[in-house]
Amino acid sequence: MNIQQLRYVVATAETGSMTAAAASLYVAQPALSRAVRQLERELEVTLFTRAGRGVALTPAGERFAGRARRVLRSIDALRDADATGDRGAPLVIAASPTLQASLALPILSALREQGVAVHTRMLGCGSTEEVHDLVASGRADLGICDQVIETALAVVPLGRAEVRLISPPGLDLPDRVTLAQLAGVPLVLPTVGTDRRAALDRFFAACGITPVVSIESDERSVWMEAVLRGLASCIWHSVEALRAPQHEIVVRGFEPPMFQELNAVHLAGNVSPAKVHLLDTLRRFAELVAG
Repeated sequence: MNIQQLRYVVATAETGSMTAAAASLYVAQPALSRAVRQLERELEVTLFTRAGRGVALTPAGERFAGRARRVLRSIDALRDADATGDRGAPLVIAASPTLQASLALPILSALREQGVAVHTRMLGCGSTEEVHDLVASGRADLGICDQVIETALAVVPLGRAEVRLISPPGLDLPDRVTLAQLAGVPLVLPTVGTDRRAALDRFFAACGITPVVSIESDERSVWMEAVLRGLASCIWHSVEALRAPQHEIVVRGFEPPMFQELNAVHLAGNVSPAKVHLLDTLRRFAELVAG
């Protein structure tokens, strides 16, 4: 799901025609239709049905379009704040290198496509606790986390990402794997002594699994390179599509499916108007995804 698709849905709902919506947005009608159909496939829901020579929202489409309008209003408010120069100091985001690449940058890229350029400084963190500490101390405006811990900070849910097994081709595994089937699969994992490795070790122990550790690295780019070279598989979650060539990797979900909850944290009341609009945009978009 991307912000442009939301504009396509709202314009189509308001005009009652994909042709008219495309004309109002100055895009080709086939491109708009493809984007809407792709969104319907992703959501596994029908947003529009044919109505005479045009289209009409389904009940599910009505609910989606209402939420989409709220997202777009938040983005427009953020753009207005940005245009008036209400930026103040750079937005400082604390997050792990993984979440900087897989969540923070896609969000900033999507906003830039909508005409909002957010001057941002990234602070790398090794744990969720470090993210919270940086935000609580005022050294970061916003923290992005993939673990939920007890905190006095304000928490904005950002949805969830499915956890998947990324492997080289040729492994004798089903399309969806059970945790028991991980036994014997060479894995690339974080290094021993890190918080993330400790969390994974606890997870494996709770599942009764002794993982086969092929490579240890704290750099997520090394994980994918290990898969591409056929050395190991990795357990991966991301809100954006993998950029690796699909013929060189195999992506499997787990059975039952597993998800990683994502959230943003900030000091309540300690944000500029522009940052308030940014947080509201994140919150509205997360509500849309959850809905």
